[in-house]
Parts: sequence; C-alpha cells; structure tokens
Amino acid sequence: MFSRTLHSLRHTLALRLTLWYAGIFAVSSTLAFALAYALIAAVVRERTDEDLQEDVEEYATFMRVGGLDRVKTEMMVDTEGDEARQVFFRLWTADGQQLWASDLSAWAGLDEPKDVLAQLADTEEPILKTLTLPQREHKARTIHGTIAPGVVVQIGESLEENEEFLAALSQGFLLVLLAVIVIGGPVGWFMSRRALRGVQELTRTAAEIANGALDRRVVVRSEGDELDTLARTFNTMLDRIHALIIGMREMTDNLAHDLRSPLGRIRASAETVLTSGGSKKEESEAMVATTAEECDRLLELINTTLDIAEAESGTAKLRLADIDLAEMARDAVELFQPLAEDKQIAIAADLPDHCPLRGDRQRLQRVIANLLDNALKYTPTGGRVTLKLDDEGERLKLAVEDTGIGISPHEISRIFDRFYRCDRSRSERGNGLGLSLALAFARAHGGDIAVDSAPGRGSAFTVVLPRSRHALPTGI
Repeated sequence: MFSRTLHSLRHTLALRLTLWYAGIFAVSSTLAFALAYALIAAVVRERTDEDLQEDVEEYATFMRVGGLDRVKTEMMVDTEGDEARQVFFRLWTADGQQLWASDLSAWAGLDEPKDVLAQLADTEEPILKTLTLPQREHKARTIHGTIAPGVVVQIGESLEENEEFLAALSQGFLLVLLAVIVIGGPVGWFMSRRALRGVQELTRTAAEIANGALDRRVVVRSEGDELDTLARTFNTMLDRIHALIIGMREMTDNLAHDLRSPLGRIRASAETVLTSGGSKKEESEAMVATTAEECDRLLELINTTLDIAEAESGTAKLRLADIDLAEMARDAVELFQPLAEDKQIAIAADLPDHCPLRGDRQRLQRVIANLLDNALKYTPTGGRVTLKLDDEGERLKLAVEDTGIGISPHEISRIFDRFYRCDRSRSERGNGLGLSLALAFARAHGGDIAVDSAPGRGSAFTVVLPRSRHALPTGI
C-alpha cells in the first residue's frame, strides 16, 4: 500500500513542483551566500591591508622621531610572547642587506624579498603579498614599505583569525542551507498543493461530469488569478456543452414527433387501402397522393434541418452574386399577394428603387419568404403586413412588420430555436423551423435578425445585413 502511494507520488506534478521549489531555494541561497562570502572576504582583506599600511606609516613616524633604535624597540614590543607567532618584522636596506629581524622561529621558509625590493626602487607605494609557508597552517599577508631613505620594512601578519572567521561563516551557511532544504520541502509541498488546488477541483469536476453529473461546475474563487480564469472558462464551456446537449435532446424529440405524424398518416392511408382490398381506384390514388405529400413534408423537414445545421456550423457554401435586394423584396410581395388576399390581409411594401447587395440570392429569398409567411400566418383577417427596406450605406435593414397576435416576452428568446413553437401558434400548420432557417442564413451573410413584439400589438422582424459579406458589430 505504501509502495503504491509512494510510486503514485513520484509521478505527481505537486512532487515535481516541490522539488523545484526546494532546488530553487537551495540554489538561490547558495548564490546569495557565495556573493555575501565574496563581499565579506574582500572587506576583511581590505581591512587587513589597511592595518598593514597604517603600521608602515606608524613605523615611518618612529623612524623620523627616534631613528632605527626606536623602530627596533617598538617592533620587539609588538612581537613579545605569543605575538611572535602572529606577526614578524624585518628591516632591509635598499640593496637587499638585512638590518634587523624579529623572532622568526615560527616563520620558517621565509625568502629574501629581492624582487620586492627591486620593485620598491621604482615606486613609493607599499607592496602587498600573500605568503604560503610550508610549515604554517594558515597563510600570511606581508607588506613592504620604505620608512626612511634606504630603509625598507617588511611586516608579516598571520591570516589565521580571518580564515577562522570565514570558515565559521561557511559552516553557518551550511547549517542555514540545510535548514532551508529541510523547511523548503514542506513549504514547497504546501505551496504546490495550494497552487494546484484549482487544477484538482477542475479534475474532480471533469471526472464527475464524465460520470454523468452534467450540472456540476467548478467553484470560482475570488483570487483573480489564472486558475480563476481557467475555472470560469471551463464553466462557460460546460454551460455551452450542456446547452448543446439539451438542444440536441429537444431537437431529437421534436424531430421524432414531426416525423411520426407524416409517417402515421402514410401508414393510415396504406391500411385503409389494404382494408378495402384496393377495390376502388380513387382510394389508391388518394393514398398515393397522400404518401407523396407526406414524403415531401418529410424531405422538406430533413432538408431544412440540414440547411440550418450547415449554416450554423459555418460550412455553408454561399453562391455570392451582385443582387438587387429591393427587386427581390418586390418579387416576394407579389408572390405572397394572393395568399394575403385570401386571408383578407393588406400587404404593402416601402422599398427604394434599387438596393445593390452582394449575397446568395436563393438563401436571401428564403429569408424574406419565411418572414412574410410567418407574418401572414399569425396576422388575423383585416390585419396588415408591411415590408420595409432602409439603405444605411454599409448595412441594410429589411423589416417585416405585422399587426398580428404578437409574441410574449418570455417566448421571444426562444422563437429562433429549432422546432420551437409559441403556445398560440401550435394550432397553425408548420414545423417550427422557419425562423431558425432565416436567422441561420442571415448570420451566414454576416448579419442578424432583431425582434420587437408584444402580445396584441404585432411583431417587427428586422434583418440587418452588411452590404458586403462581413460580420456586423454586435448591438444592432
């Protein structure tokens, strides 16, 4: 059990992030210490060099005040006891003769500084060097400086204290680094788990949805980070998918219902003929006519559904041509004039002489025809239907207005749904696809359809189209 848990943790993003956090902490701490160590070591060395330079100046003063004897006396005082292990002095002539030296028993291996004395002959500045002696554990820092004409002092100081200080600093850093690694692991784990909490919630929600809980959504926190944006986008996607699934279910139910009625009538006609024994020619002809009519309705239903799906998916291939929308609208009014006269409805047109447009003639004709048919269908006897066309330059507005029964506010948002029919329109013949097809074709041309309606006041459907096939801005 433990081995399986450990094996699963090895492949988790949280563990990888934890290791990254701990590694970054360790590397950044190491770099920070290296920089601090270099700065501190430079400061320590600089202070040592300053002390040595001050010593040279001090002995030069002694030389001026008390001569060589005073200098020797001060040097002997400075090297009494254990100090002889920490510092040494040597006095040289400019040509390399040693004048005096302190106790050098702890400084075996010192060479004659002939090269340094030669350099001093060309410069007045003291010369600093670091010595490594074979019998000493720690290095030494030396300075050669002129304290009087022809007299050079050599001062050597052990770097034991400096090296011990820097060693203690290194040990302290190692302890701090170890603490950072020990603490950085849990802290990194906590930070990674916290950072991935939104991803885990997203994963759980996706798993629940995969198991059938389509109403589940990711909880959006109020932190405003990228995970919140991801959660909102994921929820929007789920809402869209859920709406599509519901729409598909409704479309399937409605399509099954609309297919069942014609098929039932076809079956009833066939059973009638079979029951009568097919003795009457008139009955057979009527059955054939009914069958043909219902098959036409089925084909129209299926073709319309496919046309809507093709237009909405963006795969519809428009046959674009230069057309006159005003002429097309006049032709539509003439086409529906007999139907309007039969229902005693006045149909009028308010159109300009010409209105050029680039579009698909057949599909735009169906848009106008569906809107006129819809207006005449739901306008009572004595009503009026008006077709208007306004040319606004870059876009055109084609409006179909009627004095019909109108549409209730809660139904306006659904009238363009496939197979949807308002409560007061169910008694009329139709399949609920006319407005869906009109909207799909309008949007395929880069346009849209707006509705203004109220019960008892009538309706106004306004098709807005760009003069050339480009998408219109929202808010038409």
